[in-house]
Amino acid sequence: MDRASYLKLLRADTERLLAVGGGRLDRPVPTCPRWSVERLAGHVGRVHRNAAAWLRAGRRTEIPPAPAGAAVLPWVRDGLDELTEAVQAADPNGEEQTFAGLQPASFWVRRMAVETALHRIDAELAAGVGTTPVETALAVEGIDELFGVLLPFRALGGADGAGSLPRSGRTMHLHATDPAVEGEWTIIFTADGPTLGHTRAAGDVTVRGRASDLLLLLWNRASLGQFDVSGDAALLTRWRDEVRI
Repeated sequence: MDRASYLKLLRADTERLLAVGGGRLDRPVPTCPRWSVERLAGHVGRVHRNAAAWLRAGRRTEIPPAPAGAAVLPWVRDGLDELTEAVQAADPNGEEQTFAGLQPASFWVRRMAVETALHRIDAELAAGVGTTPVETALAVEGIDELFGVLLPFRALGGADGAGSLPRSGRTMHLHATDPAVEGEWTIIFTADGPTLGHTRAAGDVTVRGRASDLLLLLWNRASLGQFDVSGDAALLTRWRDEVRI
């Protein structure tokens, strides 16, 4: 995906989150325990501003709390505008400073596009309206990001909350069933953290489903019953019980 595509999805998902959540700010968010829709929206506004600060200054910056009540809605839109400006001003061929060290250009806009898509679904679930899938190409990249960047960073002690991942060489194979999509991942859980490969080798557990659904499963936003699972399903249960990202 290119930068313009990420930005288009980022804006569409932000606007959808605000549209479904705007009149329901007090609703609890079932996928984010102890969060209301108001807090969810505030979180999105803060992470957008945080990403913009990384792009401008190359480091984490303290972001003020979100305003309370309906004032959070325009505040989120302002944060999205700030992020968009920072993305467009960044070198599309350079590297970006991130919490996980130097990363290729478009790291931050991709990270925010994936984050916002997931939270848009959180808002839809809280509002009790139908959810729409994460765009397929973004979902594929989101799975790559999860195992290629986020979990290795957490497994090496960069952040809390990743749970106790298996570390015994056990493997999980994911297969995206979307038409005309090359999406296969084999994850080996080692003592040094998860190792990612794009192979068709069978794993201790194999999960088949749409790329969007697989992404939601990995982020604990989908039930196991909608997937074709073979092998040791207990490995998936352990994932869902222990991994919090």
